[in-house]
Amino acid sequence: MQGMVLADFYSADYPSAKARYIAAVDRLGWRHEVHDIGVSGPARESLSIDTALLGNPFPENVVIVSSGLHGVEGFFGSAVQLAFLEQQAAELALPSNAAIILVHALNPFGFAWRRRWNENNVDLNRNFLTDYAFLERDPDYQESRKAYARLYRLLNPARRPSRIEPYALKALAAIFSQGWAERARLPRGQRPPPVATGAILGLGLAQLRKTIPVGQYEYPDGLFFGGTQTECTTQYLRTTLPGWVSQARRIVHVDLHTGLGQRGKYKLFVGDEENSEPVRQAAKWSGAGNVEPWGRGTAYRARGLMATHFASVFRDRYLCCTAEFGTYSATPVLRALRAEHQAHRFSRPGSADYEWAKRQLMEAFCPRSRKWRESTVAHGLTIVKRAVGVCYGR
Repeated sequence: MQGMVLADFYSADYPSAKARYIAAVDRLGWRHEVHDIGVSGPARESLSIDTALLGNPFPENVVIVSSGLHGVEGFFGSAVQLAFLEQQAAELALPSNAAIILVHALNPFGFAWRRRWNENNVDLNRNFLTDYAFLERDPDYQESRKAYARLYRLLNPARRPSRIEPYALKALAAIFSQGWAERARLPRGQRPPPVATGAILGLGLAQLRKTIPVGQYEYPDGLFFGGTQTECTTQYLRTTLPGWVSQARRIVHVDLHTGLGQRGKYKLFVGDEENSEPVRQAAKWSGAGNVEPWGRGTAYRARGLMATHFASVFRDRYLCCTAEFGTYSATPVLRALRAEHQAHRFSRPGSADYEWAKRQLMEAFCPRSRKWRESTVAHGLTIVKRAVGVCYGR
């Protein structure tokens, strides 16, 4: 295994990724916990969250590396976890007060069925909520809700996907329409001239950014649905994770994702403000240039984030870095999400349009390029290695 090309740690499907992960865990003799989610994959295989644990069961310092919260992004996260197990884990000599925890496939349904969402069409990284009062009381969410309602038909066509659909033109028209509506809501002195198409498109794109990243809670059949109740994965982590880290004084959590940012590059999103203590901590072990707080670059605020929830539970003991690896720009990624969602709702599994849409989603979040796969696993291993250094006081 030491001589394997890093791109080869990517698996062809969920069953093979799971089998390779479990085999590596067993060879190393790590503890293994299994949580079956109670639904099946395309080949009627059982779907589970598989956790590997090494070190002190009541650690003072602990590193958590999780993958697949957004289903299809698990192909990347699993590859990094497998590469770590095969190439670095055997050489670890953890301090007696430390532990490493690898959580494989937090959304096994999405991983197995090549979806970003779970079995209930829920974006799990918008589901870690304990209070839904914002749905009625938060004026920012009210604006987001209205914007999503205006974009609903564009985002969620009620038909099978088509590779000849003029999606780009439709998206441009919708963005321009949103921009024109936003222009009308501005005070007269702040409105761009009617002929300033660039400025109007900018207003429309701003509306899109306020709508898509934050999630929505009104349309269960729509993209980016955050759910109206606690999902299986959410409940499992809320119940189990505190037991893994009950006595820990320092918890570093790396959650692996793809699809946002510059292609082949990564950023560690830290859910806090510039110059905050969590941002300084992340910069200390990972390098300041790799860290992105709220309000800088592509980082955005959203509700129901896993990282935000556990930061509220563990407070200053906990630091979560969401490692985002770029693939393609927002337009083709959204097109792929949209087409796959159409296929999931309206196409027959295995049909030509169903498989085409699934391939589009795979390419959007796990590009076939060996160069991309090599570099992302290499960077992922570096992130994990630096995080593990926390166990040694580095």
